[in-house]
Amino acid sequence: MYCHYFLPSFEEYNFFCFPHSAGKYTRTIDHNVTRPGGVKDFSLHFVTSGKGYIELHDSVHTLKQGDIFFHCPYQNMRYYSSENDPWVIYWMQFNGSNLSDFLLERGFHETSIWYMNDLNWLEQAFCELLDEMKANNFLQPAKLSALTYAVLIEFVSKAIPFSSKRGTQNVDKIIQILPTMQKNAHLPFELNEWADKLNLTPNYFCSLFKRVTRVTPLSYITKCRIQHSKQLLLGHPDMAIKEIAISSGYPSVSYYNKTFMHMEGMTPTEFRNIHFK
Repeated sequence: MYCHYFLPSFEEYNFFCFPHSAGKYTRTIDHNVTRPGGVKDFSLHFVTSGKGYIELHDSVHTLKQGDIFFHCPYQNMRYYSSENDPWVIYWMQFNGSNLSDFLLERGFHETSIWYMNDLNWLEQAFCELLDEMKANNFLQPAKLSALTYAVLIEFVSKAIPFSSKRGTQNVDKIIQILPTMQKNAHLPFELNEWADKLNLTPNYFCSLFKRVTRVTPLSYITKCRIQHSKQLLLGHPDMAIKEIAISSGYPSVSYYNKTFMHMEGMTPTEFRNIHFK
């Protein structure tokens, strides 16, 4: 069983990204693709259950739930579903203005395999794209572009290299501890304590944390503190800057101002004044 949709190009709109086609294969044992020269667009395939295979760099890789493969234009394509346990797989082919530079800057420059720990958001993004295609075809091209971007950014921001999959259990630990780190960001940051909570060495904790979030643990804490302070700045307009700094984890007002300026390009007072004008 499968559904797929093919759309005309809308080059005249100069969209950042736009789907050429998209679809879903459900337990289809004859899903078998060989394209020696690839296709002219980027393509993304996301396995949500079952099993399949991709041939890449003279090796055959088994793909299961949560695995993703990404193809650049005109690169060889060879992938197929398992006959015994056919996969359920979402896919889209897409292109757009300056899209190549955007992907290149983020390390997506060749055919590669990735995986997602949390499947729900990416699957939801795919479903919304397919629902729009089914309901309105291409009557709303701007909406199709936005939904394509939603799929793309979910993948780009959260995909983890397939080679790191052996550490899935520890990756899950990092994901699970993030809400606790946000809640306690105002407290003094002690790297060893956070690493100990997960029974990891500080060095491995930092390496794994950056692989999952794309930032260091301290950078993440800083983002949490500044975000919290912004809520206080706007939610409590009479609250003194010094009190906000302390409540956000900065005993030194000058350091808080310096950090806020570095991240936001303005002082906390300027931020507050802009939003209350």
